[in-house]
Amino acid sequence: MTEKNSVLFIVTFVFLVCTAFVAAGSDAHADQTTLQENTVNAYDEDTTFLPDFDGDGTVGFSDFSQFAAKFGRSEGDDGYEARFDLNGDGEIGFSDFVVFSQHYGKDLSLGMLLPWDLSRIVPIDSVRTTPVGTRVFMRTEFANGKLADLEMKFIQVVDDFLPPMPVYMVEASDSVLVALGGIAKGMSGSPIFSPQGAWGAIAYGFIAQDSPPYYFFATPMEWVIGERGTIPLAKRAANWGGSSIVPLDVPLVSTGLNRIQLHPEGSTSPLSNAIAAGLTTQRQTSFAPGRPLAVGLLLGELTAGAIGTISFVDGDRVYGFGHSMDDAGPVSLPIIEAVVLGEISNLQAPYKFATLNPTVRGTLTEDRIPAVRGTLGDGPELAPIRSVYSFPSGAEVELLHTMPTVGVSLDLSIDLVVGAFFRPLVNRVELDPDHSIRVTADVSFDVTDSTLSRTQLHASPEGRLGSLIRYASSDISSALFDLMTRDDYALQVKEAVVHVEVIDEPRYAKVFEVSADSVISPGDTLDVTTLLRVGRRIDREIELALAVPDSFRAGVYLLEAGSAAALVQAGIPPFFGRFPGDDTLEEAFARVNSKDENIVLKARLTFQMPLEEPGDEGPPPGRGGGIPRPAPPPTASVQKDVDLVMEGSKSLSIKVVVPAEE
Repeated sequence: MTEKNSVLFIVTFVFLVCTAFVAAGSDAHADQTTLQENTVNAYDEDTTFLPDFDGDGTVGFSDFSQFAAKFGRSEGDDGYEARFDLNGDGEIGFSDFVVFSQHYGKDLSLGMLLPWDLSRIVPIDSVRTTPVGTRVFMRTEFANGKLADLEMKFIQVVDDFLPPMPVYMVEASDSVLVALGGIAKGMSGSPIFSPQGAWGAIAYGFIAQDSPPYYFFATPMEWVIGERGTIPLAKRAANWGGSSIVPLDVPLVSTGLNRIQLHPEGSTSPLSNAIAAGLTTQRQTSFAPGRPLAVGLLLGELTAGAIGTISFVDGDRVYGFGHSMDDAGPVSLPIIEAVVLGEISNLQAPYKFATLNPTVRGTLTEDRIPAVRGTLGDGPELAPIRSVYSFPSGAEVELLHTMPTVGVSLDLSIDLVVGAFFRPLVNRVELDPDHSIRVTADVSFDVTDSTLSRTQLHASPEGRLGSLIRYASSDISSALFDLMTRDDYALQVKEAVVHVEVIDEPRYAKVFEVSADSVISPGDTLDVTTLLRVGRRIDREIELALAVPDSFRAGVYLLEAGSAAALVQAGIPPFFGRFPGDDTLEEAFARVNSKDENIVLKARLTFQMPLEEPGDEGPPPGRGGGIPRPAPPPTASVQKDVDLVMEGSKSLSIKVVVPAEE
């Protein structure tokens, strides 16, 4: 600029700054506007970005000096930089100066928003001609539900990572990202853009990056929206340039759980790596590029969802993540709301700390390698899961959750059902000893009229509720796994109900002793007394009258006393000669719906050996050819429901003698 123009420029600057301060003084509240509010206004009102050129968090004289040095340059001129072109019209001119003056003196410590059109897609061929080191930006929801545009640096186009799709290699050069440790979990899908429009969606990174520079890869927007097709699974590469590259994590966020509940010792649950969050009534501002894309997996007081970022919006169609969620293809999952509260850096990887609102805003319909996509509007059909908890005080809590049935993996589906049943209970009970729980579950499925109906009492010596809930979770999980992993039927949960009764006494007993007459005759009644030690402190005697059949022959018999579950059929282990997976669907339901035999005290009398008496010819021979098969030993039993979970068994020998004829 000439000396005359420089003087005019400075005078104009002083005038406009003073005007801005006077206008600001008329509204003291406006002077306190935070960066987040400015950021949202800059985007939603389609105004310009906030010009903190030196990155010190404020727009001051240092920024003015840099701006003045670039004033008058146009795109293509030496020294032109897009960041000084505040309205993106290709020229650093007076209109940009007006924008600059409007923000002079403001605190912009959290970022800026650019006014460039993210609905325009920059073709792959145009990106190929872009010089290395060109500044681009990534838009993402960053703090307190506000958007921010963060600086990236274009490195190159990579063609041999996921052929036939190229990817764009960029460096996370923004000081905010460098301080954070790179791209955070949950930023998958954040759009990469320049003044010309949207390039693609951030999607991949090297498997281990623990120091800058941090390099990442973006899926071209043409592939995100499906204009170029899909990627054959057989062509997916695992590394590039000798380094492993992986999709950025799509974090699972779960409300209502703390870290201890999410990570029980030895847990292999799909929810075990979820990030604990809070449920909120705060609403998601919009479904625009850079905003969260939350996919609901379990909705209700306990809400779980996968969190990524929206890459592109076309009417009511939204695209996000920049890579697949589970490679599931066609899905039907609810799109819900989320608000990002901030980013957290840790030793493994930074992640977005978000809160969920289970309000359904649409349906995710496709889960493909280049991206996920869905439609805003109506949500999918969801399966209801009702949980009722009864407490010793007489209080009762009823919770209703819903979950999708299409597009959720089998393991996760089972874990979500069981999680809805039991995990909310952990927040409502004390972990004191001397408790028991009774669980009654009814689950219906979509391709059969048969229902999983299971009632179990759970107790242990310690009586700690945390352990009992884990026992109950494992029991229902095993039953569901039995039914839903069959080769002949692909069952999906249609509706589920569970009633959990919390009992403030230890319903646990150990079989301590069994006593009876040592000599009896066929046709007699054997009086059996079993001593149960309840809760390690109380002894309880249970009387059973066992009728000895007239058909019993003389011999030595074994009297056993224990739970019916512990005393299997004499000499025949469960499922002998066939595996549970070989049974029919009806047999599988009959098996998992069997009565709770842990609380049934059983006394059983089983033939062991004959007495050495004249005329005893032993057991009758088997029928048919080949080696004779001995007949099963004579057995008699009696049982009684004692409503105690019993452990162990006791036995003694009984002689059955035939009275001599007079």
